[in-house]
Amino acid sequence: MKPIFRSALVGTLTVAAIAAGAVPARAQTATFVSASEATTSHSAATLATIQASGAAKTSARIASLNAAIPKVTANKSLTDADRSAILATLAADLDAMKSLAATIAADSDVATARTDYASIFTGYRVYAVALPQAHFAAAADAITDTVLPRLTTVESKLEAALSGKYASKSTPELQAKLTDMTGQIAAAKAAAAGVAAKALAVTPADFNANHAVMAPIRASIVSARAAAKLARADAKSILAALK
Repeated sequence: MKPIFRSALVGTLTVAAIAAGAVPARAQTATFVSASEATTSHSAATLATIQASGAAKTSARIASLNAAIPKVTANKSLTDADRSAILATLAADLDAMKSLAATIAADSDVATARTDYASIFTGYRVYAVALPQAHFAAAADAITDTVLPRLTTVESKLEAALSGKYASKSTPELQAKLTDMTGQIAAAKAAAAGVAAKALAVTPADFNANHAVMAPIRASIVSARAAAKLARADAKSILAALK
């Protein structure tokens, strides 16, 4: 295989691999707290204790959101629409955490403090929804808009090579790998289709009603990534045989 042609395909596969590597194995650890749990966890606590815990919980979320926002802004895998949606959610949650921190600090009785404290978890699912959906949307966009187009380009060039200049090196085994690559790309495309939109559509209320609401979204991304990885492996095998 000519060095220039091979170099172009290897470069394309490398970019696809880097983009695929952006897919998270897991979203940020979620905090599963129900309304009753958030309220009763401080049933015997003093106002000062609830306020101290509220300050710590809101502070942690403020720090996480402040860290996430510039990363989302700089993430080139995200579509403009998805980036805008994610940033809107993160900014709203950031403002809410700051407001709740001040509200809880100013509460003058235990009952009110408990209610405000509970809303940190049930009203704004920073760790369970907002941050994971940002990761999942970015992963889905990377697969759909970068990984798969690159793999498809390589697939087309390999198909042309095996039926053209390098037909003499074509074997049933290589044709089988090319067929598998085509199938894996199709599988990855099907698995990733609409996943970003599904992730961004999840709300705190959805999570409150079903703590497993994000699981199918993550599973789809994992499946898409696995298929893309197999397609890339097929391409590398064919390239190696055409040296």
